[in-house]
Amino acid sequence: MHTHPQLAKKLFFLYGALINPDITCHAQLARCLGITKQGVSKWINGTDTSPGNKIPRTQLQKVADFFYLEPITFTLPFEEFEEIVLRLIEKLAVDKISRPEKLSLSQLPVTDLDIVGRQEELGLLNGAWERSKFNLVQIVAFGGVGKSSLVNKWLSSISGGNYQGAKKVYAWSFTWQGSESDENSSGDFFIEHALEWFGDESPDEGTPWSKATRLANLIRASKTLLILDGLEPLLTAPRSNSGEIQNPAVASLIKELAAENNGLCVITTRLRIADIASFEDKRVKTIELKNLDQIESRKLLKNMGIHGTNTEFENATTEYSGHPLSLSLLGGYLSVVHDGEVGKFRELTSLFETENLDSHAGSIVNAYLRLFRGSPELAILNMLGIVDRQILLSELKNLCSRHSVENLTFELNEFSHSRWKYALHSLEKCKLVSIEKFGDDHSVDCHPLVRDYLIYQLKKDDPELWKIGNRMMFEYLQAQATEKPDNLVDLEPLFRAVIHGTRAGMYEEAFQIYFERIKLGFSMLPRGSHYLDQACLRSFFAEEWTTPVKRLQDKSKFHLIMSAATNLMSLGQIEKAMEPWRVSIDWFVTQELWTEAASAAGPYASMLISAGKLDDAKKLHLELKECVEKTENEVLLALSQCFRAYTYHLSGLLEEAEKLFDSSEKVLKASQPNSNVCFPTVSSFYIKFLLDTGQVEKAWERSRLTFQWRENKSWQVEFDTTSLYGSDLLFHGLICQERGDSKTAEKLLDQQVNLFREANEWLYLPTGLNYRAKYFIQCDRLIDAARDLKESLSISMRTGAKLEQWETYLNYAHLHLKRRKPRLVRRYLNKAARLDGMSSYKFRDHEIDELEVQLKLLKREEKT
Repeated sequence: MHTHPQLAKKLFFLYGALINPDITCHAQLARCLGITKQGVSKWINGTDTSPGNKIPRTQLQKVADFFYLEPITFTLPFEEFEEIVLRLIEKLAVDKISRPEKLSLSQLPVTDLDIVGRQEELGLLNGAWERSKFNLVQIVAFGGVGKSSLVNKWLSSISGGNYQGAKKVYAWSFTWQGSESDENSSGDFFIEHALEWFGDESPDEGTPWSKATRLANLIRASKTLLILDGLEPLLTAPRSNSGEIQNPAVASLIKELAAENNGLCVITTRLRIADIASFEDKRVKTIELKNLDQIESRKLLKNMGIHGTNTEFENATTEYSGHPLSLSLLGGYLSVVHDGEVGKFRELTSLFETENLDSHAGSIVNAYLRLFRGSPELAILNMLGIVDRQILLSELKNLCSRHSVENLTFELNEFSHSRWKYALHSLEKCKLVSIEKFGDDHSVDCHPLVRDYLIYQLKKDDPELWKIGNRMMFEYLQAQATEKPDNLVDLEPLFRAVIHGTRAGMYEEAFQIYFERIKLGFSMLPRGSHYLDQACLRSFFAEEWTTPVKRLQDKSKFHLIMSAATNLMSLGQIEKAMEPWRVSIDWFVTQELWTEAASAAGPYASMLISAGKLDDAKKLHLELKECVEKTENEVLLALSQCFRAYTYHLSGLLEEAEKLFDSSEKVLKASQPNSNVCFPTVSSFYIKFLLDTGQVEKAWERSRLTFQWRENKSWQVEFDTTSLYGSDLLFHGLICQERGDSKTAEKLLDQQVNLFREANEWLYLPTGLNYRAKYFIQCDRLIDAARDLKESLSISMRTGAKLEQWETYLNYAHLHLKRRKPRLVRRYLNKAARLDGMSSYKFRDHEIDELEVQLKLLKREEKT
């Protein structure tokens, strides 16, 4: 019996129906599959060793995808096969008539649609879209292999049919934001832009998770084609957790769409996305895009007008390993310099490093830089390298008109519009830049891989020009920034200015902008993105977080080291933060900068406590006791007492804690300080103590006082941070719960969790989740509690916050006691008891003893 009866008739019917206009005969089908025409004939007629009317199993899925069919369709009798194909033709016709309600593709990079090969991949995309085979497709390949080109070609092919039934088509690219742009801020911009585009009324409101959920629901509301180009800036670098999405909102959105989608999400990325690995069960399809083979590589070059012998083509394409971008650049170079003679590629031999694919693109860009020396094209390339991101042509012209620098702006500031267009066209022809219409303007940029090499070559070949150009950007971005920025968008020009300032070698000037205008003279970030802050900080450091560049003053260096420590702490990178903390404090002590040393000790001690190092936190306070006294600052002395009291409280030494808290409060509650205050005060330690010792009304009055300070802008909150405000909300919510006001309690507990999430406060978020889980347990909302505890445990184990991990285990024990599951209660009590370093923490001992008693009672009840 034939597996695919009347196969010839079926294939000719598909050809004639023009289901796939690119395949109208055996020869074209064979070419798409990479086999000979005779190979297709053998499927139909058979051979001595194999029957006819059978498509090989290795080719069946590909053939089906080319014609938007399921493989099983070919096993049907011709009449049934014909009926399915006729229905398909009717559907395609209807889809072609119906235009998308809304369409946005302007964010995608501009690429050449004349691509070579990729028929199999195009077929897979057709199948995924037409037959809703998958929720999400990720296209994975090295930079420059042609991921974006493939997607643009596919979009072009379905645009003729009005995107085959799509109600909305939306595209976004993450790779056109600059080589040092912050992953998370770039992801946040995308989420808010997409929410607005899809019709959300408040795109900037809510947590990253709630935004992602709203966006996913808007996308699912109709058949949507979502294209996310170049996701790799948001992914962790290759290591044990390679490919995890660092932006929580984007990660949540992609997982939501991988699980359920009425349309299709197509993602291009240099790394496989770890977050969707569990969905690769027929919901997610991964296309591993390979380099071109010899035949395809040769065709690419020949299409560009390159000529020569077969041997010369073979040598050239082998040299470049079939890397499409490298071959495209090579073709452009040979066309311009050597009249298209492929054999001349060897003249670049001295610049090749064949072991590294990146070096191929780099060697050709370097040759272009030599070719364009002294020309306007070189000046444009230099400007794009210095700007380091996509830029509007009008803005580029504005920059050039303000400054006159040879080989950078001098050649361009008197350019007419036609001269600009001519020079850009020359660069576009050589595949070095892409130009896109943007309203009445045009955007200009390079492929990220080319941009990387432009920066490298400029720094290496003309370091002085590199510095001058970045000085220009440093001054320009400062002028663009608002005087008192108070949100992420307003802060971004300042962050960028700092990075350009360091590139210009203006480290001290860049530090002043960073410390005074972004950090407001304090080591902790008062507002903005911790991730963007880290990208900015990185530009001051040579290697490790304890080694700033040498050209800074010593005091600036150690303020930066301390800033790096607080940044790493906030992001939950506890181990990385330890050494910078210690190094900065030790230096401040040796320089007798007592206030700086004492101010740094507070947050460092908090981190040690979270890391399960309570004894180390106590030792730190003893070490710095003399240092604090030498400040002769009454407020700083009071804060030191507050921290010491907190360590006593956690150790179970309540009387000692109360004495120190009482002494501290006398100073902190004063209407005016007797000393200069250049650091934040902390209320939550004392309020926690009052709650834990049953002094609810006293805690209530003290918490209300803290919020009155904020309302009146009192000296106690002149220096404020998100973590302090979130902690105050947390404990005010717990007090409301104790006083019987559950509605307000839940509102405040939700608010503090959302605040920690939005601010990327990964060290403190588990604490917020833990306390909200305790609230849910008391309210018998056990599913909600389990959700929060799961998230808290996941984060605290990742960050190394052992105190939060320990508290999560104890709260799990409470949860399972409510569920009457004694084995699980015992399991989590044992986990808490075995956790290293936690034997010093005694503040929940009474609670643990009570859990043991309740567990015994539960076991006794079960036996009876």
